[in-house]
Amino acid sequence: MHTTSQNGVPMENYIIASKVKKFIKEKSGMNTSAAFFEKLNQDVLSSLTSSIEAAKTSGRKTVMARDFSLYVENPQIEESLVVASKIKKYIKDTAGLSTSAQAFDQLTLRVQKACTLAIQNATNDKRKTVMDRDFAAPSA
Repeated sequence: MHTTSQNGVPMENYIIASKVKKFIKEKSGMNTSAAFFEKLNQDVLSSLTSSIEAAKTSGRKTVMARDFSLYVENPQIEESLVVASKIKKYIKDTAGLSTSAQAFDQLTLRVQKACTLAIQNATNDKRKTVMDRDFAAPSA
């Protein structure tokens, strides 16, 4: 599954769609539309871009957990919902920075929060499928 960027170029997928789908199903019993993954993936990419800028501003050569806007200290993540290798590659190729292992947990937390918000929106609309229109970027 490849999403398309605004300029029509295929964009890498930084989320593991099957695991996100499973997370939503287990949490709510809902299905997930393919278009939802595009919005979620774009949000992860935006979060990566912001975390790279935060690391650079701090004068570091490594993107760390604290560089993410929804930072949670010592999160309890059972299963990552993001593709670590693609995230590391994006950060290295984009900014020449390294990536700490905790960055993946922070992104997984962001994905979980976005899914929870989308589930709430779909529930409010009395639907059994989470759709792209249900996506809302999570905030603190």
